[in-house]
Amino acid sequence: MTPLQKIRTSFSTQLSLWVAGFVLITSGVVIGLLASFSEEVIRDETIDTTIQALENTALRIDNTLRQSEMTARLEHRRIRINRSRIEQLIEENNSLATLQRSLPNMQLYVIRRDSSQFDTFITGGVSGYRQLMYDDKEIYIFTQPIGDRAFCLAGVSPAEDIYGKYGHMQWILLSWGIAAIILLIYCLYLVIAFHLRPLHRLADSAQAIAEGNLNTPIHDTRHRDETGRLQNSLSMMQRRLAAYMGEMQQKQDTLNRQHAELKAAFDEAQSYEEKKTKFLHDMTIRMAVPVEQVYRSTNKICHDYAGLSKEDIIALQTDILQGSETITELLDQLIKDPASS
Repeated sequence: MTPLQKIRTSFSTQLSLWVAGFVLITSGVVIGLLASFSEEVIRDETIDTTIQALENTALRIDNTLRQSEMTARLEHRRIRINRSRIEQLIEENNSLATLQRSLPNMQLYVIRRDSSQFDTFITGGVSGYRQLMYDDKEIYIFTQPIGDRAFCLAGVSPAEDIYGKYGHMQWILLSWGIAAIILLIYCLYLVIAFHLRPLHRLADSAQAIAEGNLNTPIHDTRHRDETGRLQNSLSMMQRRLAAYMGEMQQKQDTLNRQHAELKAAFDEAQSYEEKKTKFLHDMTIRMAVPVEQVYRSTNKICHDYAGLSKEDIIALQTDILQGSETITELLDQLIKDPASS
């Protein structure tokens, strides 16, 4: 039997497959929605974290510059804040390395807020981010002003860094989802098999009864579900069938006994008929001689009366009387007890 034929002949396997298919579709939809939601959550979380880190970096740089300006004012000297000075502070504070912990491929730039250059137009001069396509690649540009100064920080990161955590989480989610689906399907199969086990036993018992084994046990059950009602109905049907078969067996025994009696009576009647036929045949043979004797004597008297002497007539008369007596005795014997003869 092929696996497809086994599936077609097993209701529990078909039901398990239908439930498994429903669970797979539902789980796929749920995992898809969860993955989509997680992607948005991770993206927003990464963006918020990056903006916060860039804001902290800008705040530290601004505080450092303020301290430098205050020190220079107390020393009655002037200090010039330019791009090189800010880049030096970024390098000294290792700010880029801090940002690259979450976004490994991020590049940090210092641009002027009031510049008319194209890069400044793209990034803007306010805190936030922009999503752009550059060289057929999706990139994110984060900007953060350094206090109220004329400079701002611009962090450029590819989209792969933004969704990096999502890719890792996607594999984890997919692995846990597959494991959970397999476990759920296995549990569903066990539950379905457990509930359908009585139905399988009933099917086997019904098959055995159909094959003629009426002594196959089908016990009553206290369950009131469909399987329980079916089992109780089959048990009652089995008892009634056994009682009916018992009655049929008794009637069969009675018919066999009557048949034996009728056969014995028929054999006896046939034997009697044979005896009767044989007796009649014997009587016929035994009566033929005296009848022939009476016939010859009577015929002789009738035709040769004139030429017969008295002694001849007496002898013929004697023969006729003896033949008549013999015939009478045979008839009496036939009338009284023909079977014994």
